[in-house]
Amino acid sequence: MKRIHLLVAFVALIIVSSCATTGKLRTYNKIGLAKVQAGMSEEEVLALTNKITKSTTEFGQLYNNPYNKTLTTLKNGDVISTLWFYTDKISADGQINTNELTPVVFENNQVVGIGWKSYLDFCDVKDITPEDYRGVPSIDKKK
Repeated sequence: MKRIHLLVAFVALIIVSSCATTGKLRTYNKIGLAKVQAGMSEEEVLALTNKITKSTTEFGQLYNNPYNKTLTTLKNGDVISTLWFYTDKISADGQINTNELTPVVFENNQVVGIGWKSYLDFCDVKDITPEDYRGVPSIDKKK
């Protein structure tokens, strides 16, 4: 009987510690992204947010930090890239959905916007759709 209690306690400890890891990552990303300013380079942004490069979710999945990077080149030659950071847990479905990520938009390696409003406004100004970025899943709900 004592072994069963120890086993249950051990499993509970693993679950709690993995939840803390993703919670710490989301918190760390939010703190780092709050320090991002217009004009910073991608390297400067990564220095603020890249202390954790890989993390495990409470469902045992590994993912990178930033979670994703998308890239496109406009007709005029400007390079647009977006780093996607995991910052919000909206649903406990075992997946990280697009609406749980915060975008940081770069034009020619300089920050031009952070967050969903900036991202969507930038897409409007440049007359591109969010799906023009390679690797961006379809966006159902925007923050």
